[in-house]
Amino acid sequence: MRPLTLELEAFGPYLDRTALDFEKLNEAGLFLISGLTGGGKTTLLDAMSIALFCKSTGGRRSFSDMRSLRADNTQRTEVVFTFALGGKSYRFRRALFMKKKRGTETYELNDQHECFSLEDGAWKLEASGAAKRVTEYAQSLLSLTAEQFSQVIVLPQGEFLRLLRANSTSKAEILKTLFGCEVWDALPARLKQRLNHVYAKRQDCTARMQSLLEKYQVENPEALDAQLEARAAQRETLSAALETAQAESKKAQAALDRANEYARLQAELRTAEKERAEAAAALRNAEQAAADAEATFPALEALRDKTAGLERRSETLRQERERSREKQRLADEIRTAEAALQKLVRDMQAEEQAQADKRARIQKGEAYLAECVRAAEALPQKLEEKNALEKTLDSLQKLRDARETHAQRLKALAEKNDRALKSRLAMTAQDKAVAAAEAARSRSAAARLAADLKDGAPCPVCGAVHHPQPAVSAEAVPSEAEFEAMRAQLDALRHAHQQAEGVAAGAKAAADIASRALEQASAACADPTADAADIAQQLSACETQRAALQKMSGQRDAAQKRLDDLRREAEASAQSLQAHAKAHAAQTEKRGQLCRRMEDFRAVRGAAEIDAALRALEKERHDADSERTRLESLQRTAAENLAAARAQQESAEKRFSAAATAIQSFGEAPSASAADCAAAAEKIRKQLDALHVECGRLDEALASAKQTREAVAVIADEAEALDRDYSRYARLHGLLSGKNAMRMPILQYVLSMMLEETTASANRFFSILSRGRYALRRMDAPKGGQGYAGLDIEVLDGMSGTARSIETLSGGEQFLASLSLAFGLSEVVQSYSGAVRLDALFIDEGFGSLDTDTLDTAMRALETIRQSGRVIGIISHVAELQRRIPTMIRVSKTASGSAAAKVISE
Repeated sequence: MRPLTLELEAFGPYLDRTALDFEKLNEAGLFLISGLTGGGKTTLLDAMSIALFCKSTGGRRSFSDMRSLRADNTQRTEVVFTFALGGKSYRFRRALFMKKKRGTETYELNDQHECFSLEDGAWKLEASGAAKRVTEYAQSLLSLTAEQFSQVIVLPQGEFLRLLRANSTSKAEILKTLFGCEVWDALPARLKQRLNHVYAKRQDCTARMQSLLEKYQVENPEALDAQLEARAAQRETLSAALETAQAESKKAQAALDRANEYARLQAELRTAEKERAEAAAALRNAEQAAADAEATFPALEALRDKTAGLERRSETLRQERERSREKQRLADEIRTAEAALQKLVRDMQAEEQAQADKRARIQKGEAYLAECVRAAEALPQKLEEKNALEKTLDSLQKLRDARETHAQRLKALAEKNDRALKSRLAMTAQDKAVAAAEAARSRSAAARLAADLKDGAPCPVCGAVHHPQPAVSAEAVPSEAEFEAMRAQLDALRHAHQQAEGVAAGAKAAADIASRALEQASAACADPTADAADIAQQLSACETQRAALQKMSGQRDAAQKRLDDLRREAEASAQSLQAHAKAHAAQTEKRGQLCRRMEDFRAVRGAAEIDAALRALEKERHDADSERTRLESLQRTAAENLAAARAQQESAEKRFSAAATAIQSFGEAPSASAADCAAAAEKIRKQLDALHVECGRLDEALASAKQTREAVAVIADEAEALDRDYSRYARLHGLLSGKNAMRMPILQYVLSMMLEETTASANRFFSILSRGRYALRRMDAPKGGQGYAGLDIEVLDGMSGTARSIETLSGGEQFLASLSLAFGLSEVVQSYSGAVRLDALFIDEGFGSLDTDTLDTAMRALETIRQSGRVIGIISHVAELQRRIPTMIRVSKTASGSAAAKVISE
């Protein structure tokens, strides 16, 4: 796999979009990722891992953890990684974005995942949707998991150097981290947990079996079997007694049934005889009632005729009532029409009043609009007046300021001239004093020379060593130190005078400038004698008037719009009044038509009078109907009762004949009564029930004992299986924990084998880097009595033909060995994952502690590896590497504080 491009935005410290093109980096073969510590160098590798597997390198952080904390809700977090593999190009894209929840103001984080392959110049979608789906595609493409990818693409150089130098215990911890052997480390512990679990289950089996046996007060399953056999024999004895009791119960029940049947037949015969007599009496009564009903036929016909006549009179009254209702409806419509006319009159009056009000408001609006127009016309003149007053007041203010400044500058000039005069007088006096002192020193030169003469020392003038009469000064002469002090004071006074003269000249220039400014201000002021307070008062009044005019002018458009609205409203009111007048005329015409129709109903009686007549007829008809219904029901009931009495009499005769025949057919009467037979049967039933209860109790006890025996058998089988499992797990745990022929735990064995493969792969690189002199070898035996065996590494020296300790190598040679180990691990992990070749490798730090010679050796080694066709990226902040490796990705901070990265190639 060879990187082509990497793009990221709002990812870790990279807030702004950053795009990296690896073309120049791949061409160089060896490049540097430089920048300050913590600036975002390793984040670039995290971006590659996130794009492929949605995890950072080492799996320490998820994609959501990498979203920049400074990104707002509108910015997407996005990573796009393009690489070449097997002659094809692939692109993986992952994105996070904030989306507002529907119906709320809160945001939630959403994600997007997709990957493409380049075919015929176009990107073809290979997988999208869920993050897991895209990750699985990356794993199948590279044959690497996220953890393996981190191991083979990022080589922590410093960790491999520690691996070479560490003791066996420390070496084991480093190897577990590099190889990811957590599963082998945890395997003995997991087996121990499984062993404890099997032991606990075996103890539970023993407890359950003991509980079941204690229930039957036995000590073993064989005693339980003896109890089962005894209870089975007792159950067979009870079964025989039960069969005898059941036979006796059947005989007693048969006698009871025959006695009950004979008693039932006798009762039925007595009942049938009684029913036959009752049916004959009922038939006679029904025949008399039928004869009485036939005598009512004439009265029934008369009632039917009367009912028909009453119905005809009722129909006439109903028709009259309908016309009365029509009359009432017309009266209601007339009242409604009159109310509508009154409402229309009121509405028309209201519309007329509203129209009058709108006309008055229109007149006021026209007057207000005219005032606004006049204000707009007067506003420019008022503005000119205001500007003139402001200009006058400004010129007066400037003139006053110029006068004050001129007076201040003249006063300052006088002060500065006075200081300059005083400094000149002091300088002149000191100059005279220095001149006098110098003259006195000249006059007393011989005396000053004689003061230094000593007997035996040659005179500086004549050379004599004897000085019989040295010269003596007649006046006081300052010493050399005093004279130099006087000259220094003179220089200081001269310097002070020069400064005072300069300050006075500056004050003179400032006064001249103030004079010219005063002249200009006087010339610019039209009336220098004007009162500024009076002008300010006039300006304030003018500003008040201007503001009022400005406000009135600003209301012009609103007033015009309101006036237009009032005119439209007045027009709409006039149209509404016209519509109301038309509606009033139409409603008046409708009321006239209704009144003319009412003339046809003047002779119609009122509804109340008609309803009273109807109610009287209805009562009369109801009474006739009730009597007619009563007579019809009387005749119908008499006929039905006669038919029923005849049928009942016939049925009673049949039942009596059948009962007599049945009693004759029964034969001889039973010798015992039904009560005696019932008592005998009940006694036998109680005996039978007692036997059934005893049998049921024995059956339940026998079934429970059988279930217990079956459960005991199941528990015994389970215990036997657990014993086999415990023995197998105990043996396996011992083997994996080091109780084997090699006396080596499984983790140590796996680490030694992985280290064996790594050193074998590393020697291919170490041989090249050491020019065939050195090779790494894993030591089989423990070294120095350490607890781990097979994890120590020694060096085979081809020059001496002996094995050497790692500590005997120089610093540069140790670096080459650790670098070879790093590349060897990368080869081993790739071979385990399907032999996918990663053409780009990144070495993370490890160069900061190298001296110049070792760094030279490391650079030559990396150049050798680069020539094999691999692209190597070094992640380091070492400044020396920036000088040695001109091609780099430089990571820096922007003005906003976020990270930025760009490719640099010299």
